Amino acid sequence: MFDSIKPHLPGKYFWPIAVCIWLAALSVTTYIQFGALKGTQEDITWIRVWVLLSPWFLNWVWVSACIFTATSFIERKGWKPLKQVLSHVVTCIFLLLSYAAASTFMRGWLVNRTFDENIASFFKTVTGSLHMDLFIYCATLSLAFGTRLYQRQMEDRIEVRRLQVLLVEEQLKTLRTQLNPHFLFNALNTIASLVRLKNEVEAVTALSSLSVMLRTILENKSNDSVKVRDEIRFIESYLKIQKMRFEDKLDISIEVDESCMGMRIPAMLLHPLVENAVHHGSQSTFRKNPLQIKVEAIKGMLHVNLRNAFDENTTHEGHGIGVANTRERLSRMFEHFQFELRRCENGLFETHLAIPTGETDA
Repeated sequence: MFDSIKPHLPGKYFWPIAVCIWLAALSVTTYIQFGALKGTQEDITWIRVWVLLSPWFLNWVWVSACIFTATSFIERKGWKPLKQVLSHVVTCIFLLLSYAAASTFMRGWLVNRTFDENIASFFKTVTGSLHMDLFIYCATLSLAFGTRLYQRQMEDRIEVRRLQVLLVEEQLKTLRTQLNPHFLFNALNTIASLVRLKNEVEAVTALSSLSVMLRTILENKSNDSVKVRDEIRFIESYLKIQKMRFEDKLDISIEVDESCMGMRIPAMLLHPLVENAVHHGSQSTFRKNPLQIKVEAIKGMLHVNLRNAFDENTTHEGHGIGVANTRERLSRMFEHFQFELRRCENGLFETHLAIPTGETDA
């Protein structure tokens, strides 16, 4: 029985707050009552008045706890409205009678009343002044309803937020599973080209590089982020394979600020951009495809600039799902980011990416 009620008990902050509230009410009432008794001949101290009144106030601490517990218990049971109302009525009657009995007998103990006198005083309280306690009970019940409503709204918000996070995580996983086969297809296509060209040694070297890249993907499949250092190494392995395919046409330049190496970025974020640049650079009329990568941190943002040659007869809006997935991932992971594709002078095309700098690992 207790195990079913335990989750509905008030939290740890309830008790000190309730004690302070009812102690304050007791002290204020004592002050008023003591002032009224000053003009009488009755010789009584302030402390004595406080003690005699204490049962009627301090018992409200546990009564309030019972009201909050019952409100939570009944609300979570999901009973029909009529059953909930009847449950609150029965609870009210039981708690008020228990409160009246406890307060009467405690007061009787303080003034040395007999058992019969306590019984008489109890019935007098029930038939006389209990309506005031009913008013206090209703006020406390209203507060319990309001608190429970606020808690339910907060729980709903937390649950909605949790589901949103789970949804985004699943969507990001889906995007990454789309991205990896896309990369694998292009890499295998490159190796197949080397085999067809009878470049067995370079094909074996490319397969070795590909195995290292696949191992990296498997090791980081459960990681949402990687260090910039590891992402750059991955890109260098990929470019090593592409260098074999395009031979002297691919002119690679990678410049990364040392302070950025330990920063964390979403896994496989830069690779599809590099793959896109290699693809479009291979279609250009340039004798060489200058592939320039620059990574630096400026004012709390990690900036990545990627330049490559392109065919002016194409729109160069990005191919396949790589660029589209990158934009989709960024929109889901960051509130503020920059992702721009634009033409530059001298037949070059620039991809600019800026995201908030993440945590830094040594």
